[in-house]
Amino acid sequence: MRAGKMKRRVTIQEYVSFQNPETGSIVKEWRDVATIWGEISSVSGRELIAAQAEQAEMTVRIWIRYRKGVTTKNRLTCTEEGMPATVYDIKAVLPDADRTRLEIMCTGGLTSG
Repeated sequence: MRAGKMKRRVTIQEYVSFQNPETGSIVKEWRDVATIWGEISSVSGRELIAAQAEQAEMTVRIWIRYRKGVTTKNRLTCTEEGMPATVYDIKAVLPDADRTRLEIMCTGGLTSG
């Protein structure tokens, strides 16, 4: 695998819930698992009307070095300098035959919350 193509910093996040010790309420949030290098390429994009507002949805392919534990329960974020983070919902995690890298198919733009 050529490391030169992996130019983007990608953060793997997991959704956790815990009890706030001060209030006793259950808190649910996304927490960072790891920040790694990745390659992001657009596969497709579309615009649609949802709740009477125009929104864009894109499908992307993200390549990272092989790592155990990445599933569709995780999500990925990518931040570019001076821009807000882009959130990607993982739809499929596909290891290559040699288990040297993962191809992660994601969508972003609509369900980034």
